[in-house]
Amino acid sequence: MPKHFKRGVKREHHFLKGLEKPLEGIARIPGVKKVIPGRIYASDSRGFEIKVSCETKTGLKLIAKSDGSVQEVFLVVDRADRERVREEIEGLFRSEKS
Repeated sequence: MPKHFKRGVKREHHFLKGLEKPLEGIARIPGVKKVIPGRIYASDSRGFEIKVSCETKTGLKLIAKSDGSVQEVFLVVDRADRERVREEIEGLFRSEKS
């Protein structure tokens, strides 16, 4: 694994509070090659949530929300695996809300 990657997650920059372990879980999903946390923005969000936002040229973009902040997270996923990975992520975080 390249420099700054540990357990499939890039660790060069910061994570939202509580985001590290869920990202490690996402990195274990078959078909997910890399998990790359992006920019952090201030927001008025409350609680914790991760959802798939859209497809990108190289995979999927997630939006993670945690008490007053939002962070983009990019996944490198082959085109053939994207729908299955999307469904697994949605299933993971839908079951945590219940």
